Amino acid sequence: MDRENELCQVHLAGERRASFFAAALSEAAEAFDLDLHGLEAADVVRVLAERLPEDVLWAVDGECPVPTAGLRVLAVRHDVPAPAADPRDRGYAARIVLGAASVLAPAPISADVLVPAVSGALGSRAPVLAAEALAELEAHGFLLPLDETGTARRLWRLPSPVAEVVRKRLDATTFDVLANRAATALARLLTTPAPLDVYRHALAVAAHPAVPAEQRSALVRAAAAGFERRGDFAAARDTWLTLDEPDALLAAARLALVVGDTAAAVRETAPLIQAARRDRDVRTEHRARFVAAVAHDLRGEYARADKVFHTHPLVAAQGPEPVWLGDDERRRMRLARVRALRVRGEHRHARVLLDAVLPDIRRAQPYGSHRGPWPVAMLEHARLLRHAGDLAGAREVADRLVELFGRAGWGRHRLARAAVAVLAEGEHEPEPVRRAVAESAAWYGHDAPQTLELRVVEAKVLRDHGEHAEALAVLADAEVRASTALGQEHPVTLAVRRQAGVVRMAAGDWAGAARVFEALVPGQERTLGATHPDVRLTRLDLGICLARSERGRWARPLLREAAAASDGQSAPWPRWIRAARARTVLAELPGPVARLFPR
Repeated sequence: MDRENELCQVHLAGERRASFFAAALSEAAEAFDLDLHGLEAADVVRVLAERLPEDVLWAVDGECPVPTAGLRVLAVRHDVPAPAADPRDRGYAARIVLGAASVLAPAPISADVLVPAVSGALGSRAPVLAAEALAELEAHGFLLPLDETGTARRLWRLPSPVAEVVRKRLDATTFDVLANRAATALARLLTTPAPLDVYRHALAVAAHPAVPAEQRSALVRAAAAGFERRGDFAAARDTWLTLDEPDALLAAARLALVVGDTAAAVRETAPLIQAARRDRDVRTEHRARFVAAVAHDLRGEYARADKVFHTHPLVAAQGPEPVWLGDDERRRMRLARVRALRVRGEHRHARVLLDAVLPDIRRAQPYGSHRGPWPVAMLEHARLLRHAGDLAGAREVADRLVELFGRAGWGRHRLARAAVAVLAEGEHEPEPVRRAVAESAAWYGHDAPQTLELRVVEAKVLRDHGEHAEALAVLADAEVRASTALGQEHPVTLAVRRQAGVVRMAAGDWAGAARVFEALVPGQERTLGATHPDVRLTRLDLGICLARSERGRWARPLLREAAAASDGQSAPWPRWIRAARARTVLAELPGPVARLFPR
């Protein structure tokens, strides 16, 4: 990376694939000491746009990608023309080095890749001969040196026109031999974490027809795992998809969840489940069902998630966490089950399960981290504290999460934004929540679930300030957006409607609130289940509203049901009853009805 007169040139390595830009942006981010690998590509672009100079040239093997929102392309630096000289006129060692370079990807090439690739042809003096060949090729314009200031690696670039000439003029047998040697060298390099260009070269060599299928699979798997370790989940997913093998396709479906493509996860696991059932491959079927269930849960389709995994006979037989799972996979599965239990309102069971896994996670990451299982576990911890009524504890955990993500430059990561939502729950003034809503709308859109959830929090704060009309206006807009973007019975849509009823209660519009709750309960029961705490709370509020509207005959069964449900229960029921009393709702009910609730 060079900086002259506020012009920043970033030479990026990669192929023209859907995942390329995410990988390229991650590489550029490293030049600015920003750890952005866990973000989706669009968010990485926005963050980089804030850090880069005003004029930016993105050059990929001499070509500029399509301009992306937030980045202005200043100019296009065209690649060097093909040299007039014939590569066959160069010395033997130079021809071999050129051939090896041409079977690699259009990415920076280092000596630790080149020398092993040519050692079979150049013999024991390969390092010396390769060094002399590199100097010769530099001098004649076949290879361009790259300035990697601050690193110990010397890198060269083979311009595309030169690579095309070399492939046309050198014999195919030489290429086949060099591709196989390069595959062996890259496989050795990929046994440990490697620079991005090594993964790109591995994929290019794996695509060479002379490379055996087994070695091709090993290179692709190593590259995919490397991308995932770097946090470039989009590139890892695309790489797994190039292998038509069940475990690779399952890994791609799992990463679809990470990059936010839940529809792809559902679509891609369906044939895997069918094939595994046909082949009686219990492990693959169990894993594919789990990925599908997580996708359905994230989409708010709890009944489908239950059918495909949580209540499925295979899972009942094998258990939700079979003994054959590895430690990392078991931890990932357990955290997903914590979330599944929480969204179904089974907070006590979720807490027990989370408490069982937290000690291991804290031992592995004692100082916290924005990577790995720690932030996932801490977010669930904060959410369960909030559900238990410990808002101060929830805010403390969420605040630490936001701080860690912010220090790493991951302020827009979905987990960071979810932690911001927990913090917003404890705000007493509308302005901080409005800022959070504005940020989420700018980054994810007004119709995104995380934005709409914050609109519900905004309405709660406005309600507490007595600004009922403004709160209802916020919720009316959010309901239209949620219904259109997510569906009439998505959990977020239901939460928006429920809050509209609560605001009407606070405003004293008992009849209007009762109408909202009466229309809401059937949809809640279909989506969440009749025993979900949110459904029970809606029925409690409906009973209160009916009683205040002098419809005691209809109110009493609902209030008796609520009293029975609260008997001996831990949070959140006592908190709900206290909140209702704080609003003087229960205290103002007709005497016979109010006596249903113990004081």
